Amino acid sequence: MEKKEKKIIYINLDGFSYSYYEKLKKENQHSIIEKLKEEGLFFSNLHSGLISITNPMQSAILCGAWSNKTHNFYQHFDKEKREVVKHKRKFDAQNIGNLFVEKGKNICSIHQFMLENNPCVEGDFHRAYFKAEKEHSNYFDRFSILKKILRKEEVVSGDKRIRYTEIPDFIALYIDDLDSLGHNNDYEEYKADTNPENRFLAISERIKLIFKEIDEVVSILKEEKIFDDFIILITTDHGMTPFYGKSMLNTLKNEINMMGIKTSLKDEVTNDTEIVLLEYTIECSLYYLKEISIEKEKKLINLLNSLNFINNVLDKNTMMQEYGLADYGPDLLVCPKAGYHFYHRDFETIYGASHDSLDESSQHIFGLILSSNVNKYEDNDLIYSIDLLPTILKCNNNLKLKDSYGKIYNNWFKE
Repeated sequence: MEKKEKKIIYINLDGFSYSYYEKLKKENQHSIIEKLKEEGLFFSNLHSGLISITNPMQSAILCGAWSNKTHNFYQHFDKEKREVVKHKRKFDAQNIGNLFVEKGKNICSIHQFMLENNPCVEGDFHRAYFKAEKEHSNYFDRFSILKKILRKEEVVSGDKRIRYTEIPDFIALYIDDLDSLGHNNDYEEYKADTNPENRFLAISERIKLIFKEIDEVVSILKEEKIFDDFIILITTDHGMTPFYGKSMLNTLKNEINMMGIKTSLKDEVTNDTEIVLLEYTIECSLYYLKEISIEKEKKLINLLNSLNFINNVLDKNTMMQEYGLADYGPDLLVCPKAGYHFYHRDFETIYGASHDSLDESSQHIFGLILSSNVNKYEDNDLIYSIDLLPTILKCNNNLKLKDSYGKIYNNWFKE
């Protein structure tokens, strides 16, 4: 008997650091997550990639490959034009939505913006893109759309009203509440805080509310007697790392200049500039505008490693070989120690938080698969976010994303 292909619901909870889950568990506030864990495969050692910023990591998950295939790692410095190029929604690899459309399957996206117009379009029944009616929608508004689809109720996409008599083969749902709260922005009734512990109270409450919705989604599928037809993937793009106080960007520039290498910020480049610094929020990348000898580079790396605010220095070869970074990435990437940052401004009154970091709080992320045919256990292996959808597709649908090189784990699902 031929195995029936599974439909996939992919829920991305932007900014869900594994450290949040660990804190909830420590404080015994994780009952719904634990209940769902018992029904599925839980990843205790799932990691993000480089550069761990939303758009690059969202695209990486959707296509099962890093930026050497997607060509998106947020931004780079164009050495010829001498300008910063933002990658925005650049996404050159085949994503799961495009794969399913090619196979004649119906798909839809609920606020998963990386699929908007690639291939999901407002008003197109076969590849619909849904946005909540509320302008500043949150988890509740977006889950409401998903639940209506699963209950085969009418939903609105653009100027079209759609009712699915057969649920789409792939549904993507994007939730960004945790990211907004985690960044310590003013968000809904929550004002930016001076203390991460205080902000975690809001984050933990929102996590619990989100997982109530996920639990309800599972209940709907079971009530409709279609749970066996589905795989639910719950994961995230990156975690979140707090930082404080004065930016070390100018200090970094001055230290390199003092060793005799003319170094400039991105807006200060002159004909004499040898290295340009391109800051993210926490990390900083270095681009060589003039040839740097091997000996000079060694001295530079030794200097960077000696600075008391720097934790990691990655060279271009390492980033390409170990992290799959596109070849037009930086020559060096500098990640500061916990609490430090290279942002373009200081944080004196409130704390900052972001995720372009090699710190575990950014790299170690949440992941859970729910399905009747998933092996129910806690997987402690080091797994990357690009492994998730390729494994699900291969083991359940016998499909492969064209540009994917995510590892396939045959032990996740029952034979």
